[in-house]
Amino acid sequence: MARESILILADLTSPLMKSRIKMLENLPYKKYILHNANNQPLSPQILESYANFIILEHPKINSTTIRYLYSFFYTFYLLFTLNPKLIVVHWASRLYQNIPLSLWGKRVIVHTMGGDIDLKQDYWGKKKFFVDRLLGAARVISVKSAFMQEMLQSHNNALKDKIVILSWGVEERFYQHITRADKQSLQYKLFGRNFDFLFFSIRALKPFYRQKEIIESFVKYFGKKLNMGLLLPNFGKDSEYFKAISSLFTPNIFIHNIPHNQMHNYLFAVDCVISYSKSDGISQSLMEAVCAKRWVIANKLPNHSRLLKHKENAYLLEDITELPEAFEDIQRSILKPYYDKSLDSKVQKRLYLSVLKGYFNVT
Repeated sequence: MARESILILADLTSPLMKSRIKMLENLPYKKYILHNANNQPLSPQILESYANFIILEHPKINSTTIRYLYSFFYTFYLLFTLNPKLIVVHWASRLYQNIPLSLWGKRVIVHTMGGDIDLKQDYWGKKKFFVDRLLGAARVISVKSAFMQEMLQSHNNALKDKIVILSWGVEERFYQHITRADKQSLQYKLFGRNFDFLFFSIRALKPFYRQKEIIESFVKYFGKKLNMGLLLPNFGKDSEYFKAISSLFTPNIFIHNIPHNQMHNYLFAVDCVISYSKSDGISQSLMEAVCAKRWVIANKLPNHSRLLKHKENAYLLEDITELPEAFEDIQRSILKPYYDKSLDSKVQKRLYLSVLKGYFNVT
């Protein structure tokens, strides 16, 4: 069979996938997407959003081991029968599936995230073995920042010639011009009231993101000030951790289910985004906050330095105990918006397509 197809492997329930996959929409090939073997069915809305792609799904299998073995053989079958010209792998943490993918490595571009390669997260043991196998065989590996490039090269310097930096950029809806009146209108719509200042601790409710310390600090200084507010997202939460921290909540702390297609409205409704991660690549949520012209409070990590400028568009913490000082400083400071080409999705799309043309003759 002539190699006239593209095979994409991705978790289509991830809010990040749609804009990234659709960068390939106009390429003149049959485009197949194999949804991850995670037992998460795809809604009609998700299926409709990929109208120009052929969606393939795994059956629901409760046993994790059997599900992964099925995925291994199904992936092998697809690679053999489709014989794709290009194989696009979104995220390298795929365990057994990486074995057949590595056999077709010369046609593979792997898009990595921090959790794939960060020792401070779970890049060790069985996961490390399978990730390393795929990265070693792939023709191209993309990372979101120079920091992640250095991290990956520190694990295996032999990969350096196949790494490209591709940040993906931010969707245009995050670039809207929002007036104070617009912000107040959004606050009333989303919360039923207005605030003098509204913080948004934007990361998942897990110990890794120090949400307990953020909440404790907010409650200590603003818990009785109902004109101040703290928003928390209800996604990716650790149930036991959430049970422990929910007892700290005061009436001016709000937890909302925030679908990513509404994230821009929430960012425009708040004044400041908080993110304190033990380690990070470059978070999409921080990129979006910068584009939305919102203050950011974050810990001082090397990878943040490109987008976050201390006391210009961010307050960078040496330690989480500095949160109260950051709370006060940004309320009396004037934001200086920042632009970088890594935030521009159109620039990033051109870069992506040029990589595919140069390495795979896909055009």
